[in-house]
Amino acid sequence: MSPLYVVVTFVFLVLVITWSVQLNKTERDLNARIQELTRQKTDLIAQNDSFRKEIELLNTPDYIEQLARDKLGLVRKGEYVVAPKKDR
Repeated sequence: MSPLYVVVTFVFLVLVITWSVQLNKTERDLNARIQELTRQKTDLIAQNDSFRKEIELLNTPDYIEQLARDKLGLVRKGEYVVAPKKDR
């Protein structure tokens, strides 16, 4: 074996090992990112479901009536508002 062949082979092996280590690190980083994004996706899906349920509740006649009574002080025809007397 010539010394040049040994040197070229050694350099090639060092390059292959270096690339392999870099690829392994990149793969680990990407897998960690995938796990994080999957977790975020799961959280967002749960949050979206919660918002959908809240929207359904907000659109019910009972909830709209309760808001009208509580926030706007509205009453049905024939009802009276009874409130405590305010101190002066």
